[in-house]
Amino acid sequence: MYAIEVVNLVKRYGDFEALKGVTLRIKENEIFALLGPNGAGKTTVLRIIAEGLSYDSGEVKVFGRKLSREALRFIGYVPQEDILYNLLTVEENLQFYADLFDAPAERIDDLIERFSLPRRKKVRELSGGFRKRLSIAVTLLHDPRIIILDEPSTGLDVPSRRELWRIIRELKEEGKTIILATHYMEEAEVLSDRVAIMNEGRVIAVGTVEELKRLAGQSSVLHIEGTIVGAENLGSNVLVKENYVRIPVEDPRKELPKIIDVLLKSGSEIRLVRVEEPTLEDVFLKLTGRGLE
Repeated sequence: MYAIEVVNLVKRYGDFEALKGVTLRIKENEIFALLGPNGAGKTTVLRIIAEGLSYDSGEVKVFGRKLSREALRFIGYVPQEDILYNLLTVEENLQFYADLFDAPAERIDDLIERFSLPRRKKVRELSGGFRKRLSIAVTLLHDPRIIILDEPSTGLDVPSRRELWRIIRELKEEGKTIILATHYMEEAEVLSDRVAIMNEGRVIAVGTVEELKRLAGQSSVLHIEGTIVGAENLGSNVLVKENYVRIPVEDPRKELPKIIDVLLKSGSEIRLVRVEEPTLEDVFLKLTGRGLE
């Protein structure tokens, strides 16, 4: 039995089809990432699972039960925009939601201690990292078996992001199932047991990070930084960013001199060249013809 099973899910907003037959099967006690650019349909999937948002066709099950108010009790949801009250203190926010969830009062003290939250500080005074910790604490008040996180790292600095990742791993160790939507390649690579790559309302690949990387079809990637000109002359399967390009190759030693020659003749100024393994963004490029952002 799966923690979450989504089969042929279709969701339309008027003439726009946001989800085009999405199928996902998420195992209990795994960290499962939905990776894709903004507009891929990730948030829509999460809102259907976590909020009971209506959909046009398909099926959603939670631990083998059809999605219902009762099934939603198994789920804790941290949306992109937090639902905290700025004028209330940390403790008052937790007390408000504890009353809504009918959660025991001792959970408040436990969560404040666990996340090192400043009990009497107003939410408007908290940093982004502490707001995210408090949002997760609110989600844990009713001790859900499934935690859903929508773009959890957006707006966080690097230390806060690393702390969030530690919390997510800790929740998995406690037996929780974690589903997170992200467009950060590193977040999906570092945290996930499995990843579903989404694009334009469809799931285009599912697997472990290593399984997905094999879809890139190349053993190596040349990462070249600098002022890059003429990258379009290197073929279609090239990821071009503002100050670097990534080029999949079979034999770096053989192909690197040719690639450098093309770029230099086009007027590029090259500062750094690295040979790397494929990333999930390289896989996304291979499958869609464009980068994640």
